[in-house]
Amino acid sequence: MAQSVALAVLENLVHMPRQDFPTGYVCVSAVLPDWIDVVNERDLRLRENLRDLSPQALGDWWLGSGTSTVLAVPSAVIRDERNYLLNPAHPDFASIRVEPPALCHFDERLFR
Repeated sequence: MAQSVALAVLENLVHMPRQDFPTGYVCVSAVLPDWIDVVNERDLRLRENLRDLSPQALGDWWLGSGTSTVLAVPSAVIRDERNYLLNPAHPDFASIRVEPPALCHFDERLFR
């Protein structure tokens, strides 16, 4: 889950040729209750035993540990932006509300 629709589009554009970008692209928003704990990847890395883990290994550790419902990680495309990993096995996951999909309309200049 990306921090914004714009980031989600960029994350997709860097991984596929523009001519292959799907038509009928839809966006889905997730609404997190205020009380849901969002752990930041930087904070996890403060723990000595997690400091040197690769991003994938850290994500695997986080998922298996059940420490939070959401993990904020830096975008590889724009480092100051965040993507959010959701833990479906966490008991609070059911409290996340998913909005109905909405068709996204893009400026054609994105695909030149």
